Amino acid sequence: MKTTIAIVDDHELMAKALSALVQRYEEYEVLYEVGNGKEFIKYIKLGMIPDIVLLDINMPEMNGYETALWLKNNQPEIKILALSMNDKEESIIGMLRNGARGYLLKGCKTQELKLALDTLVKKDYYYSDFVTGQLIKSLNPEIFRNPVEALNLNERETDFIKLACSDLT
Repeated sequence: MKTTIAIVDDHELMAKALSALVQRYEEYEVLYEVGNGKEFIKYIKLGMIPDIVLLDINMPEMNGYETALWLKNNQPEIKILALSMNDKEESIIGMLRNGARGYLLKGCKTQELKLALDTLVKKDYYYSDFVTGQLIKSLNPEIFRNPVEALNLNERETDFIKLACSDLT
């Protein structure tokens, strides 16, 4: 039986090209393509539930973060592979926190998409070297910043926090 896929991307040309590419893989079948999370949820509520969703982040009406979170809470068995142009650490971590089991940049090679799909089916997750590097970087920042400096607190605010945390409150 083929693994079913839904594509959620507001760029129609990208969605069609992605669909055509995935259809070339013998073990996968694209059920449908939609332009945002709201449309996708309508299909889900009609019982058209894919095994995997290729989910863009930046979309109108309901973006990828909101859609991923909805899926995490309502359809956790659907595997989310985020697919975005955005390579920022916050975006990657945000999607993973909201339930994505993998993250690919739209500029990736076609064989990486195939590897990601195959790995998702076998292992339930796919983390490329790029994503792993971003996660490690976020866990181990190169420069330690003093939290007081990072928050940009003035002297009076700093004194207040020190007093609030002491036994002299």
